[in-house]
Amino acid sequence: MFELQTPLPELVLRCTLLYCFILGILRLANREGGQLSPVDQVVLFTVGDLIATAAIKNDDSLVAAFIAMSVFVGMSYVVNSLSYKFKPIAKTLQGAPLVLVHNGEIKWDNMEKEKISKNELMESIRAAGYLSVANVHVAMLEANGTISVISKPNNEPQRTL
Repeated sequence: MFELQTPLPELVLRCTLLYCFILGILRLANREGGQLSPVDQVVLFTVGDLIATAAIKNDDSLVAAFIAMSVFVGMSYVVNSLSYKFKPIAKTLQGAPLVLVHNGEIKWDNMEKEKISKNELMESIRAAGYLSVANVHVAMLEANGTISVISKPNNEPQRTL
């Protein structure tokens, strides 16, 4: 139960490599938990289980689990610290905002690049209180996966009951 069956350096290396792999996969997805589709959620849950299994190999000791969790939390701290201190790292890992609508015109190349459907865009525009893309000055896909909507000047959101 408390005896480590996997050599400590191997366990730390496995967890570090898996953390970097997960970070890369999630960076490619570019969406936050609230923005994940049901298909994305299934993949995320499955990957989580596979990562846990791969992290500790066949070592079912409590010590291996504590070490694995500590490495993942430690890597998160290191990555967040590096992102805070070095802006190029932050941009690479967290992404940058992307214009989806400018002056009422949908930027289809950016929509295609991020695999955002017109329905998803329109849902965000309606959630901001606008009924038409024509009322939107700028809609941005933020680095956290949400879509921010800014109206054209003198264009207030339409209120619905």
